[in-house]
Amino acid sequence: MIRSMVADEMYYPGEPEELRRQLQRALSDAPAISGTSRVVIGPYGAYDLTLPYVMHALKAAAKLKPSAILLLAPPNATSSRVLLPESSAFATPFGELPVDRGVLESLTGASTLFEMDEFAHLRDHSIETMLPAVYVLFGSLPIIPILVGTLPPPRLLHAARTISGVLRDREVLTVVSANLSGFTTPGEADARSRGIIRLLMDSPGEKILGTMETLESPPRSLWPIALGHLLAGPATRPLILDRGTFETEYEGDTGSVVLAAIAYT
Repeated sequence: MIRSMVADEMYYPGEPEELRRQLQRALSDAPAISGTSRVVIGPYGAYDLTLPYVMHALKAAAKLKPSAILLLAPPNATSSRVLLPESSAFATPFGELPVDRGVLESLTGASTLFEMDEFAHLRDHSIETMLPAVYVLFGSLPIIPILVGTLPPPRLLHAARTISGVLRDREVLTVVSANLSGFTTPGEADARSRGIIRLLMDSPGEKILGTMETLESPPRSLWPIALGHLLAGPATRPLILDRGTFETEYEGDTGSVVLAAIAYT
């Protein structure tokens, strides 16, 4: 079963050559960076807003030669699980990206926290919008798409240790598709994003588990971001490559979302 595109022509161009030109232009415009990060964070959403941040984040990993790409993102609906797709591949305008079914089966075999939920992946666009950029930079590598629900710290740590155990001895790039605030009021968006950045900068490794619950009204993106932070390990530090705010009309008022490119070095 192939997971079809649902966000093309809405969030990004569906025509391959036009899309490739956009991606390559954004990659060229992104500042030079070492290119060896193993965990990066970039936003999801319409490419006219997010693409500069996405390509800046991925450029920080462009020199890696991974055997697979681990994609972490928040689910569209509330969940207290870690949700995996049943599909054998995800479609992109450039072709299909195969899903590493062996890894997903190992995860579900290792813990009941990991659950197959194809519907959650079909209705989600946060992973899909990252895939064309991943394809252009790394080709048709196997992907490991995971939607991370709202997990208490012990379960989040369990998820991180389970994933690390299954992927040990493999060169895997972790890409977190996440916005720092979610769409909300400008003041709330700024407070949420500052809270998450402060959390990442001040809480290396597992220390994040003791401080993340202090955040008030965090966005759904907090949990995939925290999982990526745990997978990066205590010896790395997040580098904020770029950060920006988009404002528009939202529910009759001004709405705001904070976007960022982050790489662990």
